[in-house]
Formats: sequence, C-alpha cells, structure tokens
Amino acid sequence: MNWTIRYHQDVEDDLESITASAARRILRAIDTKLTKAPLQYGAPLSGNLSTFRKLRIGDYRLVYQVFNAEVTVYVLAVGPRRNKEIYNAASKRVGQDPPDK
Repeated sequence: MNWTIRYHQDVEDDLESITASAARRILRAIDTKLTKAPLQYGAPLSGNLSTFRKLRIGDYRLVYQVFNAEVTVYVLAVGPRRNKEIYNAASKRVGQDPPDK
C-alpha cells in the first residue's frame, strides 16, 4: 500500500534553504520510507507536537503526521536539528495549513 504525501506550504522553502544533495536525500527518504510504512520509520514527538513524528535524515529532521484512516502522511517541516530550530518552526506551523481531509 502506498501512502499519499501532503506538504505544508512552507516545506518547499525549507528544501530550497538546504543544499541540493541534502534535499534530494530527504525527498528520497520520503519516497522510500514514508510512502511505504510511515509508522515503521521515525519516532513520536512530545509536547505540542505529540501528534507528529520525526524522521532523522543525516543532520536533518523531517516532522510529519500520519492519518491512518486516509492513508495520508502530512509533512509539516524539514530542516536542521541544531538548536531545535526544526521543532520551533514546526510548532509555529501547527494549525496554519491543515491538510485536506
């Protein structure tokens, strides 16, 4: 079963702000892991991001949410972990641009 991937409107900017090779690696991880078994990969987050999961891709993190009933993965943010900036960016985006349900 393949999962549908939806992206927050700012994820494109996230990917453009990192190197092209890192962006390709992240997109490849989405294609090979999240479209196949998003709950098998990544780890749950806590606090205000407790309904989200994180996937580590080298020095980068991808924050996503899984909607089982819809077979959909919602990618909220992509970026470096340093100083937890990826989680701060993700927190600011929660509720901004909900995926189509």
